[in-house]
Amino acid sequence: MTDNKLHRLELEVMKVVWKLTRATVNDVLENIDRKLAYTTVATTMKSLEKKGFLSHQVDGRTFVYQPLVKETEITHTMLNDLLERLFDNSAEKLVNTLLEVRQTSSEELDRLQKLINDYQPEKISGIQYHKE
Repeated sequence: MTDNKLHRLELEVMKVVWKLTRATVNDVLENIDRKLAYTTVATTMKSLEKKGFLSHQVDGRTFVYQPLVKETEITHTMLNDLLERLFDNSAEKLVNTLLEVRQTSSEELDRLQKLINDYQPEKISGIQYHKE
């Protein structure tokens, strides 16, 4: 697997597989938030397997897929890509834009402020860095 970025449908399918830990095409169809053809999901899952995101085992005549990558790995990769391409690697620009375009409750703002206040970068050998 050379690229940890997923297209919209691939990400939707992966979210179902991560949630269920093991899933068939029918499991995905039952748990995905939109109406899709069986063949669309089957093709997407085969593609995800070919790309190295999923593997499968055969149970009778049914392929049962399991993830080969963690959700956090994909989330971090895709967010870093978005941050780089749209926000010049600036978390401040990202958060500012998010607050401009999204209605945010005062409770959520309080939780965000607490996250910022409580954030402690990890330290290795006296050098501080931020997790990616």
